[in-house]
Amino acid sequence: MRFWPIPLVCWTLLLGACSAIRQSPDASAHRTWSHRQGGIVRGAWQQHIDCACQRLSPAIPDLVIKPYVLDADDLSAYSWPDGEVFVTRALIDAASPDELAAVIAHEAGHLIAHRRRSDATAMLRGRQSHLNPEIQADALGSVILADCNIPTTAMLHVLLKVQQATAPNNPSYALLCQRIKTIQQKQKMEF
Repeated sequence: MRFWPIPLVCWTLLLGACSAIRQSPDASAHRTWSHRQGGIVRGAWQQHIDCACQRLSPAIPDLVIKPYVLDADDLSAYSWPDGEVFVTRALIDAASPDELAAVIAHEAGHLIAHRRRSDATAMLRGRQSHLNPEIQADALGSVILADCNIPTTAMLHVLLKVQQATAPNNPSYALLCQRIKTIQQKQKMEF
């Protein structure tokens, strides 16, 4: 009779573990998604992306970014709300170190906007926060770049490279052109 709580505790722990597994499908979903995108590669590409993240860390010390490289030929980057950032091998190959930092800063902008809308608005310092999420992430990324003394023109340069590699009939092409135009207008106002 003294040991009746032991089976109850074991049963509770078992149920807790099962619910934790069921509540975290993101890990398996991300693995499945990344596999469909070409899989994860390491090596020099991972070193480049890790270096870009380190360069940005002074401006975003509380943001945990988990960078990965997708073995894909398109110039793309993606982020997940849990801090996972995926950049394609081809984009890393095409980008300079400053441009790769701009890619990571843009994805960090998405993460900041997703986690804390008030922080995103504060970083934009009164600028329009109701913008398209991609344009807002560009603006937040530019703030991050400036805070790290990385030229904000890197954001424009990498977007121009992505535009050159994107077919005009691609559904994302029009928004890409709008993003470039928005950055160009902002840069004209700063000079």
